[in-house]
Amino acid sequence: MMGEGATGLLPLASLPPTPDPACRTVPPRTARLLIAASAAVLIAVLGAALWWPRGEQRADLVRVAPVVPSTMATTTTTVPPPTAAPTTTTTTAPPMAPGRLRIPAIGVDAPIVPVGLNPDGSMEVPPATEVGWYEPGVRPASPAGSSVLAAHVDYAGQRGAFFDLRSLPEGSEVLVSDEAGTVHRFVVDARLQVDKDELPIDELFRVDGPPSLTLITCGGAFDRGARHYEDNIVVRASPAAA
Repeated sequence: MMGEGATGLLPLASLPPTPDPACRTVPPRTARLLIAASAAVLIAVLGAALWWPRGEQRADLVRVAPVVPSTMATTTTTVPPPTAAPTTTTTTAPPMAPGRLRIPAIGVDAPIVPVGLNPDGSMEVPPATEVGWYEPGVRPASPAGSSVLAAHVDYAGQRGAFFDLRSLPEGSEVLVSDEAGTVHRFVVDARLQVDKDELPIDELFRVDGPPSLTLITCGGAFDRGARHYEDNIVVRASPAAA
């Protein structure tokens, strides 16, 4: 991290103090919130499935020959039940993992590495020159949900990959290349600085809703006693029009 008073980008929820000016991007409660959010989504989906009215169904009837006097021969015909036509299921391959991030407006050109959670529940952050992708969440090219990328604003006197994220203007282009080299384009539509304790975790890490890319780093005043920044800088970008 830089010296006292340096402004940076933001961590999520309450980020515990990190060694030296280290910027950690997700609060200890993130895992619990994510699990709760996932459970809520599952419940909502199951509830909708149970509530949604099914189409009116009617079983085809098979008429049985009437009973006749025993002196007469009777013939009955057994009609097999209708057979449902075979169905074909099309499986779509999930998008590939991201490999590199470029933000021309602020000179970002950095590799993306997958990260998860620390033992205390905070989001892992990669070395200063790399960008971390929250692997348990959404991939950048997914058709729904928010894909989260986080990086340091600075660390041990070195500029981090997201050092200038706080000055990224709306309308800027963000380019994410996947492992196959395909480039996915996004356009910045919002940027905010928020206290770590007030970070909207559920919204930033959602797995449904419109697709978006969320960039997070540290920002605001630097608390020398706690050894971390007080705020987070959050940038939201949406897929560029085809």
